[in-house]
Amino acid sequence: MKRTGKFVLLTSSALLLSVGSVSAQPLRSSSVQADSNYAISSHLPGGSAVTVYAGAPAGFDPATAADEDLQAYGYPRRPDANDKKAYTMWQRAVGATRITGELAPNPGRFHRPNQRLATRPTVKNTTKSLSGNWSGYSLVGGSPVFDQVVGFWVVPNIGSEFEKFTGYSSMWVGIDGNCSCNDLIQDGTEQEWVNGVAKYSAWIEFIPESEVVIKNFPVSPGDNIYATSWVGVQNGVITGFYFMANYNTNFSVSASIAMPAGDTFSGQSAEWIVERTEVNGSFNNPLPYYAYAYMDDAWAYRAGSSQRITYLSEANENITMANGSDHLSEAYEQDSDSMWFKWLAYQ
Repeated sequence: MKRTGKFVLLTSSALLLSVGSVSAQPLRSSSVQADSNYAISSHLPGGSAVTVYAGAPAGFDPATAADEDLQAYGYPRRPDANDKKAYTMWQRAVGATRITGELAPNPGRFHRPNQRLATRPTVKNTTKSLSGNWSGYSLVGGSPVFDQVVGFWVVPNIGSEFEKFTGYSSMWVGIDGNCSCNDLIQDGTEQEWVNGVAKYSAWIEFIPESEVVIKNFPVSPGDNIYATSWVGVQNGVITGFYFMANYNTNFSVSASIAMPAGDTFSGQSAEWIVERTEVNGSFNNPLPYYAYAYMDDAWAYRAGSSQRITYLSEANENITMANGSDHLSEAYEQDSDSMWFKWLAYQ
């Protein structure tokens, strides 16, 4: 066994243990257990089972594999081949060289649900709102539930005019967290500025567990990141699945986290966010300067459907990050599936 702090990476075969309960919603499921020959499983500090997908059998082709086998080997769901944009993006992502992720839980660091401050009138199908920690867009409500979210972004270059400035930000996609719910499934990149030094990393998370850093999946400013989070039922356990690809390095990584005990899957929101990260119980640290950030291919899927839903096409929220009367970060549309984020203030 290889140990990293309290987290144990098993180098021998292990089974994904049952955590949480099965949702009554019509989630897609797999009767195939993660193949222990190509998966490494352990537990997070909070008790949730976590699995890293380390490969697939010789000759395995995501383009022709059955849906249950894609999930069993940690590959994202295959879009409808007639949806040229989504299918082309998926092909590029699954074609990257997949590495075996080295996961390191980061206790005390969380990407929390929306800390809503105010809601403004709805115009057409967009409601504007203020948040203490989020900026971006979120699809909300409707049926069936959201069970997958996709996004592509350019890692922003952060900085500060203050030498001793300390601040933490993240850019991510996720399911839930902007509804009456206690779950949030997400993956993204971290951009932090500590004592005059910028640091960047990639992570996954299933609230209420803390973030889990992917130590051997480096990201840098300007890197093009594809990320998707999806929810499925594997061996009777509701599970969050994660797949990220860095097109600059041509590496990808995939993992899953079983739903933490006490969570209930909702599927009532899907989001594309720049946030102030919670560190040691507070998200009120200054927001590092990033000027502008870009996100494309912002769409989600509902359970049982291969029809993508772009971030503006149904009821949605346009969320501005605020601290009291000061606005810190905002998002605005470029077109039906891409958006810009704009930095406004430190705090």
